[in-house]
Amino acid sequence: MVPHIRVATTADAAAVRDIYAPFCSSSAVTFEETPPTEAEMADRIESTLEQYPWLVAEREDGTVLGYAYAGPLRKR
Repeated sequence: MVPHIRVATTADAAAVRDIYAPFCSSSAVTFEETPPTEAEMADRIESTLEQYPWLVAEREDGTVLGYAYAGPLRKR
């Protein structure tokens, strides 16, 4: 199985949030302590795509396996 890389859409927000959420509550990887809502994640995807890439890796069945995005230096 080779993952397919594609540009994310707001429809990926729930899957991306599900991947990200455990890092908010169980690690020091992010400064966020509360996971964003699906709507907040959709807004992040949409606003990022205006200037920077946001990609997802998915299986052949459409399951999102991971994501990556770019943004301005020191936004947070």
